[in-house]
Amino acid sequence: MNKQIIAATLIIGGSGVIRAWQTKKPLTPVLLGSYVFMLVLSLADLFGGQVSKVAGAIALVAVVAVILNTWLPILGTIQKAVGK
Repeated sequence: MNKQIIAATLIIGGSGVIRAWQTKKPLTPVLLGSYVFMLVLSLADLFGGQVSKVAGAIALVAVVAVILNTWLPILGTIQKAVGK
């Protein structure tokens, strides 16, 4: 299986678990969602060729979206605290 898909699933699932834990929401939908995400991308990866590359690209785009969603509010808070 593509290493990008595994890394993306771990990052997205971990971020979802942390966010659900902080907001006191159930973890089951987050875990099921990450399993479905990995299942869909791994099935696409099985076809090989261009479909495998597309699956890796989708995984990387999803990771970038999660990282931006997580870090942009934190960076905005830091900038407000510093006064820029």
